[in-house]
Amino acid sequence: MSLLCVHCHFHQPPRENPYLGLITLEPSAQPFENWNERIFRESYLPNLYAHYRKGGKILKVVNNYEHVSFNFTFTLISWLFREKYWFIDRLKGAGKNAIATSFNHTILPLDPEEDREVQIVWGIRAFEKVFGRKPLGFWLPELAVDRKTLSLLVKHGIKYVILAPHQVKTKGSYLRHNLPEGHIDIFVYDGELSHGIAFGDLINHMDEVIRIASARKGLTLIAVDGETFGHHKKFGEMGLAYLVENYPNMKTIEELYKTMHPEGETEIWEFTSWSCAHGIERWRSDCGCTTGGLHGWHQKWRGPMREALEMVRSEVRERLFRVLEKYTKDPQSALFDFADILLGGSKEEYLQDKAKRSLSKEERVELFKHLYAYKYISYAFSSDGWFFADISGIEAVKNLLFAKKAIDLIGNGELEERFLRVLSEAPSNLQSYGSGLGVWHSLVLPQKVSERQVITSITALELSDVIPQEGTLGNFYYRVEGFEPWKVYLKDMETEEEFEDMEELKEFNTNNVPQPLLSWLLDKWALAYLSEAVNFTENHELLLEDLLVHARGKYFEAGNLIESNVEAYLRLKLYLLLRELAPVKEIKRVLEKADYLNLNVRNVSVKFWMERYISKKILMGISEEEAKEIVTFIKEYNTAVGRYDLMVNLWDLQNWAWENREKLSPETLSLLEFA
Repeated sequence: MSLLCVHCHFHQPPRENPYLGLITLEPSAQPFENWNERIFRESYLPNLYAHYRKGGKILKVVNNYEHVSFNFTFTLISWLFREKYWFIDRLKGAGKNAIATSFNHTILPLDPEEDREVQIVWGIRAFEKVFGRKPLGFWLPELAVDRKTLSLLVKHGIKYVILAPHQVKTKGSYLRHNLPEGHIDIFVYDGELSHGIAFGDLINHMDEVIRIASARKGLTLIAVDGETFGHHKKFGEMGLAYLVENYPNMKTIEELYKTMHPEGETEIWEFTSWSCAHGIERWRSDCGCTTGGLHGWHQKWRGPMREALEMVRSEVRERLFRVLEKYTKDPQSALFDFADILLGGSKEEYLQDKAKRSLSKEERVELFKHLYAYKYISYAFSSDGWFFADISGIEAVKNLLFAKKAIDLIGNGELEERFLRVLSEAPSNLQSYGSGLGVWHSLVLPQKVSERQVITSITALELSDVIPQEGTLGNFYYRVEGFEPWKVYLKDMETEEEFEDMEELKEFNTNNVPQPLLSWLLDKWALAYLSEAVNFTENHELLLEDLLVHARGKYFEAGNLIESNVEAYLRLKLYLLLRELAPVKEIKRVLEKADYLNLNVRNVSVKFWMERYISKKILMGISEEEAKEIVTFIKEYNTAVGRYDLMVNLWDLQNWAWENREKLSPETLSLLEFA
């Protein structure tokens, strides 16, 4: 009998600025604010609502997570918990198919053994928090493997892992590896099919995948980055839905583990991975494996960067255990269980269980500063920082920023000096930076945010009615009192440090407001100005229209200026109406006026605004009649725009209709392209 299984590895590196606890704007992810938001929309969400279509009609909306094996890294899960909690609730429904992974995607064989074990324990705790059960399987980051890592997995109850065919010494799809501590089973993925889907065109030819797998006996496992389905490969989630709907015997790894017996035993090739032809050298040396960059670029920076970070990790760990020995009953247990706080647990319960005695406010701050320093230096070893072409890349810079935060938390200036001496030996491919030291001064330090900047930013945001007088912002609890000057109280919710200062805003400079707070502030100011501009122009609307109508086909010097002014006004009015979730008839009126004046206001920005409008309408609660009105309007809009890249996607409404299909009329379902 032929069996087919697909495993999706979902991962994003930690993107938050550690000084603020919020993700800064990432312009390369536009029109979304950051890459997490963009990839969520392109992959994570579409795999929850994958459209299975034939003949232009939707036959079914498939939750791919219910049919495949998958894992999510903690750094992605934590963002989803904070920003998309409803998605986590839906994901839990497919939790029987999930397997665990390490805390933040470090290369485990390169981690010192004590840190490696923390990565494993924290990763397992994150899995248990989300899915409410102990994991059987474990995804090794980059599939980097050695016997010590497998032994630690066995120690903590893991039963199986996934490896590439070149990582095992025996041919087979399901093998057993014996260790002194016991055994661990290995599912071996099919290299040809996995590579063809991830990097070739096979995702567009799932019938061929079905044909190949069906002709085989036993298990065929496909393992790829989950982002392949929708992000790396546009509409890839639809290809996966086609596969799960048409393959006759689709299984998950969890199902297979409970019913299959290993075909034989195998040894592993230690210090290998799935993404480096040289083993695990991609994360410590100039091995030639890289992504991005220009011809002739080297990666000689990798070794010195790792050496510098290891120096910080060693110092942070040493200082942490001194503090843990001073304040906790069992330092190792206290470090393992710190994962509960990172996953939203109570600090009071943690201290009640772990502390030797009641701690003073100063002692609590000292303890939590060192624990969070350990978290951030762990983040500094996220594998993405070495994966790409240069030390000035966004991922490497973020790793260095996490190291800076860890250094600041333990308050060791001498350590930073030693760290920078080693980092200066990491050559950049860009002359403008020269070395890691140049990257540090040009790209890392500008991202540091002081408490003074946070206080100034909070005051400006509160005065502009962007945030309330009291609340939480990123890592901080805040309270604003008084008036000119304003008294601002600030508490770091991680370390429990408290700050209080007066703010007058007399020398306010937007350069001192960090992202994304600056974008929130400027957006609020801009909206106020733009609304006034629209209101002012409306008073002259008829005059401007008359000028355009009467001057059509006739040249006069100011004609082009009037035309561009009216076009900008109408697009701006459209933006405000869509942002305010105005009725469809008001939006149509603006478009009809633009058509009458022969002005083209339909562009890629309007497409994005309209899709966001639809999403927000659904979140606010939409009626069937309103849904029909929007669908009819969008179809008319798409006909008028005529270009596929500018057409508004009805995907969100179609997913809403699928969720509510028992309540909707056949007419509405047909309008939304359901068979």
